[in-house]
Amino acid sequence: RHAIRSTTANPPSMVLGYAVAVATVSLLSTSIRVIGTGDLQLIERLGKYNRKLSPGLHFTIPIFERTSFVATVREQVLDVPPQAAITRDNAPLKADAVVYWKISDPIKARYAVEDLVSAIQNLVLTQLRSEIGKLTLDETFSARQKMNAVMLEDLDRATDDWGVKVTRVEVRDIIPSPDILAAMEGQMAAERRKRANILESEGRRASQVNDAQGAADAVVLEAEAEAKRLETVAEGEALSLKQLTEAAGGDVDKALQVLLLSRYWSTQAALAESPNTKVLFYPSKATVPVSVEGLR
Repeated sequence: RHAIRSTTANPPSMVLGYAVAVATVSLLSTSIRVIGTGDLQLIERLGKYNRKLSPGLHFTIPIFERTSFVATVREQVLDVPPQAAITRDNAPLKADAVVYWKISDPIKARYAVEDLVSAIQNLVLTQLRSEIGKLTLDETFSARQKMNAVMLEDLDRATDDWGVKVTRVEVRDIIPSPDILAAMEGQMAAERRKRANILESEGRRASQVNDAQGAADAVVLEAEAEAKRLETVAEGEALSLKQLTEAAGGDVDKALQVLLLSRYWSTQAALAESPNTKVLFYPSKATVPVSVEGLR
């Protein structure tokens, strides 16, 4: 009797109704699509591309439709790991890069290439090795902007068929091998020593030039001072001669005699004051005959 009551309370049709209701709700929930800003989805119907879902609320047909591709239209960053490369002058090094890109055509990005990120990365690696192989080791450090511009143009053109827009390429690090680094450090040290020696020699030369110029200027100044002194002495003697001439009544010869005698006594006094060995000549008619005769 108990089994009969249980069957009556839960007939098979009611259980089946519950199951159908649950399945229907589950299918309806899977058919709802909410796309955020900057994102998109591609929908396939029975395995064939049907439409693109932009940001907003959308509904799909369960079982018959499925999401084929989920992507963002925002700019993305691809970090390319360091890769070995060889320069034009056969110098081994490692280089890495950063690529900024975004999806411009999601249909091409889904159906034109199998693995979009891997394809872009391998293309960047190939292009990076190719550009480094065109340059010498020294040029790789100075021509980085040129490398960035060339790679940007080539990558943007190559990825256009994949629905990708490459906006920027930056070669980040260029690292030579340890042997080359050691050689470069030795070269830079030698260059620094060379510059230091050149600066030191230029300093010595400038010092010598300054000393020579100073000595020359001193000689010139000394000569100018001596000339000025002689000029002053001459002007003084001319004034003395003029005054003596006026005192002698205009007789220039007598004035000269007096001036010569005065100069003679001055010379004798200087000799007498000198500590060196000297011979003094006392004035007489023999020693200053002209002066005596002139005064007489």
